[in-house]
Amino acid sequence: MTLDEIQQQLRSVRVNYKSRKAMDISAALALLKKTAVDAGREVEAKELFCLEQTFAIQEAYLKAFSQMKEEHYYEGWCTLEIAENTISWLLPHYAPSFEQYEIKFIQSAVQRLQTLFPYKQFISPEFLIRSKKCSICGNEISIRKPCGHRVGEIYKGEMCCRMVSDIEVLGTSIVTNPSQKYSVVFLSDPVTKEKKDQYNYTVIRYLITRLKEPFDGWSHVVTKRRHPHSRYAFIGRNEKCPCESGKKYKKCCLPTEGVLRPHIQFTFAKPPPPEMLEIEYSA
Repeated sequence: MTLDEIQQQLRSVRVNYKSRKAMDISAALALLKKTAVDAGREVEAKELFCLEQTFAIQEAYLKAFSQMKEEHYYEGWCTLEIAENTISWLLPHYAPSFEQYEIKFIQSAVQRLQTLFPYKQFISPEFLIRSKKCSICGNEISIRKPCGHRVGEIYKGEMCCRMVSDIEVLGTSIVTNPSQKYSVVFLSDPVTKEKKDQYNYTVIRYLITRLKEPFDGWSHVVTKRRHPHSRYAFIGRNEKCPCESGKKYKKCCLPTEGVLRPHIQFTFAKPPPPEMLEIEYSA
């Protein structure tokens, strides 16, 4: 597979994502990059590295969409994080020519999808890094012993990073804005001790079931809307209002036409299937 053929495959991802052969593209990119590196063509090797990351971003987004379609939401969440991280590696080296590869669309879609997930708490480990090495030269790095390679720069078709070789775990914390989004807090079954997914995926399910293709356009606005009182018949007049205001139900939303709750209004570039409900309520 030639470079032109690879670029055409990446440009036409909207229409060929089901039929393109990912293994062939990956192998061809690796071979072209190795050839450039062996010949000492650093600029070409860097461009091929960027194409590899572009391809990886496309594949991660497509995989996440498929996982969410199959209702494997946590797996889809983790794959979205892979796409997000890979985009962050690519952007410092991003050229205008990459606009043709749907990277900006994917970046926007990933960010919007992440806001629709119900995850709010994450486990964040605390580490003491005792030693680390450069991924390019393999030398041990310290403040007094830099190697000259810059983290995030591309050398011989690979991105420079720091490889931790000695680490001590100090503890863990529960955070709301994690550096690693996959560390979601889950409950465990008291009997089997197995992980129990306690989250409500109504919102993300609502969206994904109404998108036919991964590159269909959509947008959303977060507002508030009155939900029917019939949904809260189990709540007594003197209990706290389900709108979470902290007031008693009878002195808050009960005298109104409904309970004021967060509401997400979606707009679709392509109309959803007619059998889909226009409004759905989460628990």
